[in-house]
Amino acid sequence: MRAFIAFLVGDFKNITRDAMLFGAILAPVALALFVKYAISYFSEDLHAMYAFSIEQHFPFIMSFVILLPPFMLGVMAGLMILEEMDDHILSYIAVTPVSKSGYLLYRLIVPMLSSTSLTIFIMMYTGLVDFTMDLLPAVLQAALLTPIIALFLAGFANNKVEGLAIGKAVGIIVVIPALTYFVKSNWLFLLGVFPTFWMSEAFIKSNEIALFSNFYVWIGFGVQGMYLYVLLKKFNRKST
Repeated sequence: MRAFIAFLVGDFKNITRDAMLFGAILAPVALALFVKYAISYFSEDLHAMYAFSIEQHFPFIMSFVILLPPFMLGVMAGLMILEEMDDHILSYIAVTPVSKSGYLLYRLIVPMLSSTSLTIFIMMYTGLVDFTMDLLPAVLQAALLTPIIALFLAGFANNKVEGLAIGKAVGIIVVIPALTYFVKSNWLFLLGVFPTFWMSEAFIKSNEIALFSNFYVWIGFGVQGMYLYVLLKKFNRKST
């Protein structure tokens, strides 16, 4: 426990010194402010000028928004792992009582819990949708994106610069909800190889399908589990 507290203190110092990491923490809060006030500002004008009601699209908008906090924190966690690998900190931790598995557990769980809290905060603060228990599985699915992104960066990038470039490229998966929402095709299920497909579908369908009958939730968790298994093996091979 003392080791984890020491990690937290060290992370706090690193985040406050690094503008990029600090921005990753503040970005979800800025996003919540933007979504809340931008939509309230434009919704009446859109309705008056074009007879367009944006309210009916709130679930879609939120299905996109809730992916950003876990993505940003996942990139942040991945970059921190890469930096600590470059500095050989992971090699030192591996021979301490904390062990490499304890370090990795901390490095993945804390950002995931933080992204869950930020996602719920954004949902409640913006008021676009009512946060209910039926939405919790979709929120947890979104939170699992954090360790997936972190492990992907840590497993495939060789340093922090490469990790940043890969993180930008991987950001394409955040636009998957827009494709599934606006494009109507039987081929869209091919996008199921991306975990964000199941997250957005589970969130949008949460008001239509009962919680335990929502197969988007269960398939999504299965897809994420496979990603985590493969990426953990990849990271362990790289760090050994």
